[in-house]
Amino acid sequence: MRPLGVTAIAILTWIRGALYALAGLAILGIGHLSARTMAAVTSETSLQSVVAGLGKVLGIGALLVAVAYVLVGVGLWGLNNWARVLTLFFVGLALLLGMIGLVRHPNAWHLVRTLVEVAILVYLMLPDVKRLLRAA
Repeated sequence: MRPLGVTAIAILTWIRGALYALAGLAILGIGHLSARTMAAVTSETSLQSVVAGLGKVLGIGALLVAVAYVLVGVGLWGLNNWARVLTLFFVGLALLLGMIGLVRHPNAWHLVRTLVEVAILVYLMLPDVKRLLRAA
């Protein structure tokens, strides 16, 4: 039987993946529209190429992160230890960024985000959870 905590973390990971996918698609669309708008306004093609290229790189990067989150969520759902390790890495990175946000702009959102990241780290490091994911 899958523990509720692992299930919740897997679902949260899928939600993060979906948000990154939406952001990636939005960045691709905005980059394309910006390049088209620049082409209509000016004859400068090098700036248009840079904007279009930057939009593509950032958008595809966000989509790749989304795929990684979805795969990690599937791994957690299947109780795979590799997914726990990758989740610890992603959560550690998010915790670092959340702490920077909390220091720069202390507000309730950054505080809640940081507390959730800490809770996920602590939960995934519990001996019973580690044992369960290694045994599966």
